[in-house]
Amino acid sequence: MRKTLLISHFGLAGGLRSTLSYFGLADDSFTAINAFENDLDPKPELEKFWAGVGENDQVFIFTDIMGGSVNQMVTPCVSRPNTWVFAGMNLPMLIAAATLPEDCGIEDIRHAAEEAKNGIVLMNDVSFEAGEDDE
Repeated sequence: MRKTLLISHFGLAGGLRSTLSYFGLADDSFTAINAFENDLDPKPELEKFWAGVGENDQVFIFTDIMGGSVNQMVTPCVSRPNTWVFAGMNLPMLIAAATLPEDCGIEDIRHAAEEAKNGIVLMNDVSFEAGEDDE
């Protein structure tokens, strides 16, 4: 089974999980930790998450920013088999990861990270042409 952890400073993780739930992409296998929000210490929450992870479970961990304190807390988890830690989570990345099959390979997992990059566009650089309906 796959377990997914979204962990961020303050409310980003919870907000993204809520959005995924709205689209039907997050279930009980998704955990969000809003670290430091309302003085929440993330360490006990992380312990609770890991207590629900089985030895053979695949684990995806998404953090808000590379090198940030929550990213530093979970980066050592990359040594656990079948565990992948992503930094810089965004909604396109999470949608791509949430729709991966359970038996996906490393290339599919890397594709989820590429979706995060592809989801960032400076709209000022996009050319729009008026269609007939727009006139």
